[in-house]
Amino acid sequence: MVDLERAMLSTSPEDSPGIDMSAIFAPFFWGFFVSIFLGGITIVQAYMYFPHPTDRKSVQVLAASMLILDLISSALVAQSLYYYLIPHFGSTAPLKTITPELSAECLISGILTFTSQMYFVYQIHSVKRTGILAWTILGVLTLFAVITFVGGIGCVATMYVFAYGVLADRSKDFSIFFGLAKGFGAVTDIMATIAMCTYLSNAKTGFSTHTDSLIKGLIQYIIERGAVVTLIQTLLLITFFAFPNNLYWLAFHINVTKLYANTFFCMLNARKNLWKKHAPKNDSAFSSSDIDIRSTRIEGSGKSFALSSLQSRDQRGPAEMPTITKSVVIADV
Repeated sequence: MVDLERAMLSTSPEDSPGIDMSAIFAPFFWGFFVSIFLGGITIVQAYMYFPHPTDRKSVQVLAASMLILDLISSALVAQSLYYYLIPHFGSTAPLKTITPELSAECLISGILTFTSQMYFVYQIHSVKRTGILAWTILGVLTLFAVITFVGGIGCVATMYVFAYGVLADRSKDFSIFFGLAKGFGAVTDIMATIAMCTYLSNAKTGFSTHTDSLIKGLIQYIIERGAVVTLIQTLLLITFFAFPNNLYWLAFHINVTKLYANTFFCMLNARKNLWKKHAPKNDSAFSSSDIDIRSTRIEGSGKSFALSSLQSRDQRGPAEMPTITKSVVIADV
């Protein structure tokens, strides 16, 4: 307190107008501000999910891991912001190198992105697992997700080996790995969203209002999830290459981790709301967990039709978010 009082007495506002660092650090600061807000949403979503989860232990462990990594990511970004603004206030020299904490946060971002994308690929596999086209799409999505992860690992390696070539003087190697990670990441999210929505649209029966409404609700959630993460990935890629001398891209980068974790928990918690909204009342065949397909036979007009309808696979709960194990088929029997 004594040192603070001496500093205040020795200078006046006229003598020390201050240093405007907003052009450099404003994207970093406001990006971190938004990430804290998104992190709070993730915590609320996790609080809603964990008291009585009905998923398998593996999914619960995955959800807990994503929450923990998300919190660690916030701490690492906060430490880096502190390093650049507090001990070295008024100096741009520290921007010549990137902090080890930001490098570690980039690794966490890559892990969460890969985990979220592969979980989504698994959901597509659960919806449509037959046919050459289905397996081709799954293979391409898996390949792109792996390339995204490898590009992220390349970014992290470059950040540790050439720490001076990331912020102030960007190296070519870092730009290449960054472009691979974010470019293929955006493409993977777009393709996965389109594939899932297409398969779910084909699963509409046309017989059950509740089933079709449920599928429509699932498609809406999936489109919203895909649109959000794809938008941020695309903006991150554009700002990185369009403004190489600014840190605009950093504001989007530190929020990618939050969005993947947040949308993951949103999809898990969306199941209960969907069932409450669309499931028939007093119908024990529906639960706020998994979806399976059972065969139902309808007789009429001299013909018999095999109709696949959406029902609960297990009254105790599912393995993950709503999963459809087969496509709905309506055919003459």
